[in-house]
Amino acid sequence: MKISSIWYSFKQGAKNIRRNPEFSLASIGTIVACLFLLGIFYIIVFNFSNAVTKIQSDVMITVFFDEGITGDQIEAIGEAIRVRDEINTMDFVSADEAWANFSKEKFADAQEDISSAFGTDNPLANCASYEITLNNLKDQDKFVDFLYTVEGVRKVNSSSTIANNLTSLNALVGYASGAIIFILLLVSIFLINNTITIGITVRKDEIAIMKLIGATNMFVRAP
Repeated sequence: MKISSIWYSFKQGAKNIRRNPEFSLASIGTIVACLFLLGIFYIIVFNFSNAVTKIQSDVMITVFFDEGITGDQIEAIGEAIRVRDEINTMDFVSADEAWANFSKEKFADAQEDISSAFGTDNPLANCASYEITLNNLKDQDKFVDFLYTVEGVRKVNSSSTIANNLTSLNALVGYASGAIIFILLLVSIFLINNTITIGITVRKDEIAIMKLIGATNMFVRAP
């Protein structure tokens, strides 16, 4: 289409808006409604997907060490784990921190009784650990298998059921949102195409004359 034809199309489009205000409002309303529905659904899906991702990032893997292990050995285990690409965060929790956190969580109202009962003894003396979160939960099984190959690792606490369920849920949300957005896109195209068709019908006499003098379909539809 030449520049002169494009300019003509813009001018005719502006004239059509002035000549047919009701039709123009209907056209604008159709497009706005389609975009509004698409936007609302996208916001819902986006927030839900973010919520699932946030839950995934909070799923913890806890690595416990062999009894009697030294601090240097624990550090060596940490270095071997820390280089893995799957890791999002990794924090060391000492035995004293583990006992303090456990007692506060389970015996918040009886701290004095706990202190008098155990004194300086730590019931969780062999429970120092690394607490790890992953970038993607679908890598959890592979990562846990790796952890058990690291010398000095006694036990790994993880939840494959939660990881698998969250991964499946995230995939399901992705597929469902893609399908619904595709359907909304088809509906939008259908409504907008119908709106254009109605516009052509309204100007059928004018268009018939244009066709008689050689106007192409694109030239007719562009305004």
